[in-house]
Amino acid sequence: MPKTQKTNYYKVLKLTRNTTIQKIKQAYRKLVLLYHPDKNVKKSEKECQQAEHKFIEIREAYEFLLNNHKDIKQKTQRQKTKKKINEKMISDEFKKMFSRVVSKTIYEMLKK
Repeated sequence: MPKTQKTNYYKVLKLTRNTTIQKIKQAYRKLVLLYHPDKNVKKSEKECQQAEHKFIEIREAYEFLLNNHKDIKQKTQRQKTKKKINEKMISDEFKKMFSRVVSKTIYEMLKK
């Protein structure tokens, strides 16, 4: 079944992006037990299919996050660092502009 939109694997495992590998494994084990096809044999055909689909989605999310967690964490960290740098640059520019105005005002007051 082709995916039309990007899957949020953290959401599938009910996790946040700043999680650890250990938490990913714990969430996976918990959800796999809940949606495993063998655990859902007594349910209706439709419920069995939904559980199987969810089970496959959970397994896919787990494999992806386990293989790419380090890269995702680094990318997120780079984005946070870039944002902090941009905020610092804006703050520094504001301080420069503000200090010029204050300095100019003080200079004019002393000049009188």
